[in-house]
Amino acid sequence: MGRRLQLALAGAGIGGLAMATALGRAGHGATVIERAPALGEVGAGLQLSPNAMRALEFLGVAEAVQAVASRPEAVVLRLHRSGRQVYRLALGRAAETRWGAPYLHIHRADLLAILERAAREAGAEIRTGIHVERAGDIRGGAALHTDAGRIEADLAIGADGVRSVVREALTNRGRPRYSGFVAWRGTVPADRLPAGLLAPRATVWMGPRRHLVTYPLREGRMLNFVAIEEREAWTAEGWSAPGDPDALRASFHGWHEEVGQLFAAVDQTYQWGLFRHAPLGRWSEGRVAVTGDAAHPTLPFLAQGAALALEDAVVLARALQSHELTSGLTAWEAARKPRATWLQAAAARTGKRFHSRWAPEQMVKATALGLFSKLLPDRAQGINDAVYAYDPGRAPL
Repeated sequence: MGRRLQLALAGAGIGGLAMATALGRAGHGATVIERAPALGEVGAGLQLSPNAMRALEFLGVAEAVQAVASRPEAVVLRLHRSGRQVYRLALGRAAETRWGAPYLHIHRADLLAILERAAREAGAEIRTGIHVERAGDIRGGAALHTDAGRIEADLAIGADGVRSVVREALTNRGRPRYSGFVAWRGTVPADRLPAGLLAPRATVWMGPRRHLVTYPLREGRMLNFVAIEEREAWTAEGWSAPGDPDALRASFHGWHEEVGQLFAAVDQTYQWGLFRHAPLGRWSEGRVAVTGDAAHPTLPFLAQGAALALEDAVVLARALQSHELTSGLTAWEAARKPRATWLQAAAARTGKRFHSRWAPEQMVKATALGLFSKLLPDRAQGINDAVYAYDPGRAPL
C-alpha cells in the first residue's frame, strides 16, 4: 500500500464527494472545495443502474441510498401521439437477478446528502463558498489556487464538471462541440398530476425530432422529466439555465394527453444545450487529475454520467492502495479510460434512437423494437450487460 496522501478536490458534486469518501475510507485525507455557498436541494432525478449501485456498495452507502430511492419495475417506450407501448424492459427483481444489484431512481439532492455524510465520516473537510481559479503542480505536490488562498496537497483532483477549471491545467483538452440536442429538465409534484403518470416505471416517449423521459421520485411524491429536442444551434454549455415552460409546452404540442397534462403542470424548468467532448489525451498530468464530467463528459442518453463518476472514485481508491501516487494514477487511467471513452461514444450514438423524421420511420422503429422485446427478451436484456454488469470494486488494475 502507498503512503497516506492528502488530496485537494474541486467540486462537491457526486464525483467529488464519492472520491472524498473512497479515498478517506482507504486512509487518505481530503479537502473538498465547493463554489456554492451551501450543499442544498439542487438538481432533479438520477438513474442509478446496477454498476452505480455496486460502486455505492463499495463506498458503504448502498443501504442508505436504497432507503430513499425509487425502484422502477420496468422501462417502457411509448409512441408520442397514440401512447401505444412498443417496448418493455423488465427491471425490479429482473435487474437484480441478471446484474446482481438493483436499478434505482433517486433525487440528486438525496444522493448528495448521503455522500456528503459519508465523506465527512471518512474524514473529509468540505469547504463551501470558495471559487477555484486554477490548479497546478508545486514543489512536492499540487495546489488549488482559490479566492480564499492556496490549498496544497499531494494531489489535486478536479471534480468540477463539464466547465472544469482544473481541466485547464491539462494539455490536449480539445473543444466541446454542440451535439444538436437541447434538453429541459424538472420535477412536478404528484398532486398536480393524474395517477397514471406516477406508475413505478421509467417511460420514454418517442417522437419526431424529440423524446421525453419520465419517472417518479421520493415514493411517488414527484415526477421527474427530461425532454430532449433536436435544435440547430445553441451557445452555452451547462445545466442550470432557466427554461421557459411555455416554450416547452409549445415544443411538445400535439403529443399524447398524458404528456400534455404533465407539461400543463410545469411552472419551472431548466434548459441546457448538450455538447460532445472529444476524449482527453490524459486524465492526469503531474500531480493534477480530473474525474467525472471534468474528465469524460457524457451525453445523458444512457444515464451513465453519475455512474462513471462513482466508478472513477472506487477504482482510484483501489489503485492508490496497491501503487504509489504516480503509478497509481497511471493504473487508474489505464483501467478507466477505455470504458469511459466507449460509453461517451455509445451515449452519443443513442441520442436519435428514439426520434423519427416522419410517421413511417416511427412505425418501422416501433415494430422492430416490439418484435425484439417479445421474441428475444433475453437478448433485449443482454444488450445492457457490458454497462450494468461492470463492478468497479473488482475491475482489473
